[in-house]
Amino acid sequence: MGRIHLLDENTANKIAAGEVVERPAAVVKELVENALDAGANNITIQISGGGLEMIRVVDDGSGIAAEDVPLALQRHATSKIKTADDLSAVLSLGFRGEALPSIASVSRFCLVTRQADSLTGTEIIVHGGNIVRLEEAGCPVGTEVKVEDLFYNTPARLKFIKSAAAETARITAAVQRLALAWPEVAFTLTVNGKNKLVTPGSGQREDAVAQILGRQNMRQLLPVQWTGSLLTLEGFVSKPSLSRANRNLQYFFVNRRPIHSPLLLDALQTAYHTLLPRHRFPAAVLYLVLDPAAVDVNVHPTKREVRFTQERDLYRQLMAGVKAALKENSLIGELRAPSISSAWQEIAVHATQDELMPELVQRRKDDGGTHSSLPIFSPAVKVSEPPAAPTAAAGTAAKNNFPLLRPLGQYLATYILAQSDAGDLFLIDQHAAHERILYDAIKKDLSAGDLPVQSIIPQTFEFDAVTAARLQDTLNNFAALGLKFETFGNNTFILRSLPLFLKEIPSQEELVELLTQSKAEQDTMEIFEKTMQLMSCKAAIKANQTLDKTEMSTLLTNLSATTEPHTCPHGRPTVMVITAQTVARNFRRE
Repeated sequence: MGRIHLLDENTANKIAAGEVVERPAAVVKELVENALDAGANNITIQISGGGLEMIRVVDDGSGIAAEDVPLALQRHATSKIKTADDLSAVLSLGFRGEALPSIASVSRFCLVTRQADSLTGTEIIVHGGNIVRLEEAGCPVGTEVKVEDLFYNTPARLKFIKSAAAETARITAAVQRLALAWPEVAFTLTVNGKNKLVTPGSGQREDAVAQILGRQNMRQLLPVQWTGSLLTLEGFVSKPSLSRANRNLQYFFVNRRPIHSPLLLDALQTAYHTLLPRHRFPAAVLYLVLDPAAVDVNVHPTKREVRFTQERDLYRQLMAGVKAALKENSLIGELRAPSISSAWQEIAVHATQDELMPELVQRRKDDGGTHSSLPIFSPAVKVSEPPAAPTAAAGTAAKNNFPLLRPLGQYLATYILAQSDAGDLFLIDQHAAHERILYDAIKKDLSAGDLPVQSIIPQTFEFDAVTAARLQDTLNNFAALGLKFETFGNNTFILRSLPLFLKEIPSQEELVELLTQSKAEQDTMEIFEKTMQLMSCKAAIKANQTLDKTEMSTLLTNLSATTEPHTCPHGRPTVMVITAQTVARNFRRE
């Protein structure tokens, strides 16, 4: 006797629901996408109980014809495509015809709809996939879908549903993504009778982004507008001053479809190379327009994952577009007014600089009243006299959006205070700034093949077998940076030279970290890059080191001549600004 048999329609719908409707947020996503495909200008979403008790989505779109209502609740019934060839040019959010029947099979479902040319609407009620009622009804133009008791007939599914708060957060995130993709549509999300999200529907992306990411964060975003051979890229990316420990503030849209793509995420992160510390992620809202034939949207039941035909070229072009935005705009982060206010209040308590920095006073006494100076290393810029304004780098400053600054003094022997021509006050981290100067100088000397090297008393290092193997693979990279190691047998190496500017030999622990923090399968160029960063850090001037005006002026001039003056090679900010307007506002002068 045969063992294979056809499943009944109800069971098949429940299986399909397991793929398409995995949780309440998926229901909201599918219903809102249908409303957008119907051309809605206003969409209202109401939920209670985390979406398990009730989900109601109302739109003013085109509605569904009366004769199509029963058909809309059958699997694979859709108005979006007709043949398989249409899949290569899909621009609508939905196209499979699975959402409504899948939702109706695991809930108490009610749909009321009317088209503009109809005098009456149509209402259909379905419980667990079975039609309970189908009749005419009075209603406005558009569609209303109400889903109650979600998963009431599939209790096994309820075991995997999180708390109401967690499911509400997922629903909110889903609506936020769609609101960002469709700024011309007014969205209202109501949770347990209270408005959770309201967007204006003005058609301006800035308004939608400010509503969802916050107006304070919006001030830290830079516009992106770039066109390549594969894509048109628009949207916003953040200054390095706005970053998170996760990717929660990163949104990607391909042909207005919210997507998740590890490829695009990595391209974005690579564009911020040396601008952000490790494990910090920028904010981004990026809209990609591609030829529909170059994107396969039929990869996953939820349609959030897509596949690209030319991944490598797309990666490069997205990275180039983001880099262009970062280079065309100032990356200096502005200190927020509340912090500045409290800082000025704290400073006002102290009468003198000696009271403000007692450890500096004590050090000066120990030094006999003198300060400890260290020449600012940079072969790129020579400054013999402290200029009134660092005009030597004016051309570069214009390119990298770094202002011309005049040093005023030091704060805590760690930060340089400087003033711009516009009267804004800048705080520069002297160690981070010098790191950037040295890093750029190393790269310049390497490209010219002229990195100065000094011989040293041979130093012996002994590593474990794995670390020794990694060092053996990267000997040439270290040698290119002036760190010449020779094998000495039994996992032992001898260091015979250093770059001239490096006054301190890397420690055993630092070398082990360099060689082990990268994945074994990654290119050795990552170790090369991190070694340059380590060398820059060790050779840079330190915090609590007093500088005179000449040294400060030289540092600022050399910093303005670098390629990325706003961050150190590790991605920490080098400079922050307190605008003249902020100062005046805190002193009540505005």
